[in-house]
Amino acid sequence: MCKTICNNLIFSLLAVVLLTACAGKPGEPRPPEIQYGQDMCSACGMLISEARFAAATLLTSGEARKFDDIGEMLVYHMDHPEEQVQAWFVHDYGSESWIRGESAFFVKSEAIKSPMGSGIVAFEKESDAKAFSAQVQGTIYSLDEIRGQVHMAVHG
Repeated sequence: MCKTICNNLIFSLLAVVLLTACAGKPGEPRPPEIQYGQDMCSACGMLISEARFAAATLLTSGEARKFDDIGEMLVYHMDHPEEQVQAWFVHDYGSESWIRGESAFFVKSEAIKSPMGSGIVAFEKESDAKAFSAQVQGTIYSLDEIRGQVHMAVHG
């Protein structure tokens, strides 16, 4: 009986340790949950339907903004400078997993058919961005660089 109780206790402690390790660092910004086909884009009001193009920001106020297209996210925040962004989130185009925009590699190409036509996708690994960029005759940018490109496109 004692062995069973001890084994259950050890199993429970292990489960807690593993769950804590997978939760990320305390206080680290996390992307909002998006209900695809239900949640609406903060910029245009359209339904967010494709994870590989979806993006989000976490504001310093604690509020989140959700977008159906990376380009829309960039234009929205260019037009709303009063909303201070704490963290940028995008999906890796290949795996569709959330990644931080600050460390992502963005590919822009007219061959990319994104929901709002920005032609921008993101990758976690530079090697994946390079390979995809070669396929679509695209250009690779950092977050700051792609923000600059969008600003020039919108405001000349």
